[in-house]
Order: sequence, then C-alpha cells, then structure tokens
Amino acid sequence: MKLYFFFLTLIISSTSYSTEFGYLKKEDQTYFKNDSFEGNNKLERIDMNVKEINKLHGEIASLKADVAQLKQEIEALKNKK
Repeated sequence: MKLYFFFLTLIISSTSYSTEFGYLKKEDQTYFKNDSFEGNNKLERIDMNVKEINKLHGEIASLKADVAQLKQEIEALKNKK
C-alpha cells in the first residue's frame, strides 16, 4: 500500500512540475502584463483585470456603434445612386 502511494505521489508530482500552473507566458501577455512577480497581491491583480476588461468592453461597444453608423452611411449611399 505504501508503495502504491509512493508511485502515485511520484506521478502526480512529476506531472505538476512540468506545467507552469498559474503563470502566463510572455507571448500570452504581450499587450497587458499582470504578472504576480511585479509585487501586486491577488486582489490588486484582480482589480487590474476588471479595469482592463471594462475598458475592452467600452471599446467594443464604441466599435459596434461605429460599425452601425457606417452601415447606415453605406445604405444611404446605395440609395442615393
């Protein structure tokens, strides 16, 4: 039984060691860096994520409004011809 737990622990530890659990790679954070090694605690990093997500939602909403306006202008130009 002890041998079984030893091998189970060995397998789990070897698989968890090979993965980078919880950290983003450099190519994953090219535009927005929110690394835990910058000295921010977990709540500060969550707040930064929420602010960034809200900013992106605002940009998406303005882009949707711009696209709708451009579609109306295109339809008006089509009807003009």
